[in-house]
Amino acid sequence: MGAVKQLSEYLAVAERAVDLAVELIESGLSERRTLQHKGDRDFASDLDLAVEDLLRAHLAEATPEVAFLGEERGVSGDADSPYAWVLDPIDGTVNLVHGLPVFCVSLGLTYEGDPVAGVVHSPPLGERFSAAKGSGATLGGKTIACSDTADLAEALVAFPDFALADRPADINAERLRLITDLVPRVQRIRMMGSAALDLCWVAAGRFDATVLPQSNLWDVAAGVAIAREAGAVVLDRHGAPFGAGSTSVVAAASGLAPQLCERIAAVS
Repeated sequence: MGAVKQLSEYLAVAERAVDLAVELIESGLSERRTLQHKGDRDFASDLDLAVEDLLRAHLAEATPEVAFLGEERGVSGDADSPYAWVLDPIDGTVNLVHGLPVFCVSLGLTYEGDPVAGVVHSPPLGERFSAAKGSGATLGGKTIACSDTADLAEALVAFPDFALADRPADINAERLRLITDLVPRVQRIRMMGSAALDLCWVAAGRFDATVLPQSNLWDVAAGVAIAREAGAVVLDRHGAPFGAGSTSVVAAASGLAPQLCERIAAVS
C-alpha cells in the first residue's frame, strides 16, 4: 500500500464521490421508486442501491487502500486498512419516497473506527456540509459553528425516528420516556427523519442539540466529523466521547451535552 493520503486529499475524494451521487439522485427524482423491503416498514429504494453501488465502485478505484462500509450492501475492500469510507446513500429514504425535501447523501471517513472527515449533501435543499479533522467545518464552502446555547429551556433539540417493530419494544419505551422528560425542559423538539442532517444542523447552529439514543455508524459518521469540527461536543449516551464502537450520539453545544446525558441516564 502506498503512502497514506492526507485528510485533505481524502476529503477531496469524498467531495467528488458525493458529486457523482448527487448527479445520480437528481437524475432519478422524477421517476417512480422501486422499494426493497428490509423489515417491518423499513425499505431501501432502487436509488439507495444505485447510489451505493456507484460510490462503492468509484471509491474502490480512487482509494483502493481504504475499506468501505455501506448501509445497503455491507463491507468491502481492504479489511486491514485503518481507514474506511462509511456511506448512507440516502439518509431519509422515507422522506424522499413521500416527496419531503429532507434527505441527503452522507459519506464519512473513519480512522480506526472514529470519524475524521465527512461530506453531507442535501439535493433538494442544495446544501453541502463538509469537514476534515483539524480543518473546521463548512456549509457551501463557508465556515460554520455550533450554537453557544447553555440553557435547556432555550434549546431546540432534534430526535431520530422511532424504532420499527423488529427492534426491541423497550427502545421506543425509553425514547418516549426521554421525550416526555424533555418536553417541559427544552424550548422545542423536532423529528426530521435524517440523522446526518440533524448533526449537520447542530454544526450550523440551527439545532442546539441532537440526541440519538441508538445509532448505526453509517447514519452518523459524516455528521459526527462535521459537528465536531464546528465546535459541538459529541458524546455517547453515557457521556463518554464518541469513538470507535459507539452506538449512540449526543451532539450539542458544550453546555448542553452533559445535561442531556444526565436526562438519558435519569429515564433509563
